[in-house]
Amino acid sequence: MATYEDSNDDWWKSVPCHFKWDLEKKVTVNFWSVKTNLDSKLETRKDVDWSDSACDLLLFRGYLEVSDFVGVQRNFSEAERFFGLADEEAEKTTDELERNAYVTVATANRLWALRKNGVEPNEQISLLKVLEDSWKKYQDDSESREKINAYIGTVAAFAMSRLGVLKYKEAEERYRHAMKVLGQSVKSSWCQSLGMLIGRQSKHTTDAAPQYSEIKKEVRYYKKALRIDPYNDSSRCDYALALGRIPDCVQEAERIIQKVDQKYCEIFVKKARFFRRQKEYEKCVEVLREAVGLESLSGNFYHVFALFYKDLTNIAHQQGDYQMKREYRENEEQYLDKCLEIDHTHFGALSDKAFLYSMRGQFEDANKLYLHIMEEFKSSPFNLLSIQYGYARFILHRNAHCMNEESASAFEEVIKTACSILSTMGSIGDDIANNEKVLDSKKRLEQYYLTNGERDKLQDLRNRTSSVGF
Repeated sequence: MATYEDSNDDWWKSVPCHFKWDLEKKVTVNFWSVKTNLDSKLETRKDVDWSDSACDLLLFRGYLEVSDFVGVQRNFSEAERFFGLADEEAEKTTDELERNAYVTVATANRLWALRKNGVEPNEQISLLKVLEDSWKKYQDDSESREKINAYIGTVAAFAMSRLGVLKYKEAEERYRHAMKVLGQSVKSSWCQSLGMLIGRQSKHTTDAAPQYSEIKKEVRYYKKALRIDPYNDSSRCDYALALGRIPDCVQEAERIIQKVDQKYCEIFVKKARFFRRQKEYEKCVEVLREAVGLESLSGNFYHVFALFYKDLTNIAHQQGDYQMKREYRENEEQYLDKCLEIDHTHFGALSDKAFLYSMRGQFEDANKLYLHIMEEFKSSPFNLLSIQYGYARFILHRNAHCMNEESASAFEEVIKTACSILSTMGSIGDDIANNEKVLDSKKRLEQYYLTNGERDKLQDLRNRTSSVGF
């Protein structure tokens, strides 16, 4: 009887799939957050029909179950379930090359997963036949080969776009290449993803400034996404959110967001973010309350609700209404807890919860949570820098806003992370030198070392920061 070893079919090992894309390298996000966000997105399928295939999401989700990411306990049956769902989704695709691209990745993923799990070789032979029909048969047809590889490139781009800033450029290049090769077959979701990638790269390096250098390019891709699919309300929301950052375009952004009428969680979250950013709090809470009846709500939904109450807390404080301030803060904490029930690694909710502990004088709880967050996000440099700064400010607050050796040490950690970003991330990290948190940390340390006559430490700080450009 023929076996896998007898068939001499090692050709499949060169077939592009998640196992070939080095996805575990240079990851700057928390694995559990990626997994939770994908699951949350899948949940929305109960609320709305997607215009695009969900294959890229299902394939990546299956891969995560058998990947080498830190913290993964491999679940081969779950991986197979997701790959099977991707196959079912692929069957709905009318374009033969697109359908076979998805089948190719699903089958190649299965082959690698089976080898990891030590499954009988005969089953692998049957999968090789599937792979021959979906991918190998195109290898002598240069035009078809280029197109199927372009489709596969978008599957890779989908995964890379969710793994942090060091993966964004390659994801962007893969989407651009697919759009160039596939012409009229370009999907609205690819253009939307390109816009989001451009925006994320800029915002990572400018401390979420209201406007950034590439914002108009980002806007153009959202407009293109809507030309391809006028019903893509998710992209319409992104379009409005980006326009809302441009002072002369706020009214146009308002007009665009009012056209959004799809009713599922992601849409409500984006609309609420838009109105919150414009400080239109009545409209913001109206959107959030409309969404409460949905069957599935994400951690992001509850976090936006918490941020809404955080803003009201600040307004009440400014107005001297301390009773309402307490009520709003209680509501904020309630929604932070709901967010963390769904996604225990939600960075924003964790950070806000630690800050709440600090403001209430629960210093032991705050200290414990800050240390937990720093450990949880130690491989995510931009998040790490943000929470290190939050922790340093907490130490300062706990010490009655007096700088001492402990708080100086905490601000030094911010500087170390900033220097690491600048020295290892190339152009992606260049603008971190202008990050407000970094500049404030440096200023406080300089003043502290100068006041205490620690000129050696002051000079060392200046040498370290100037060597990397700030």
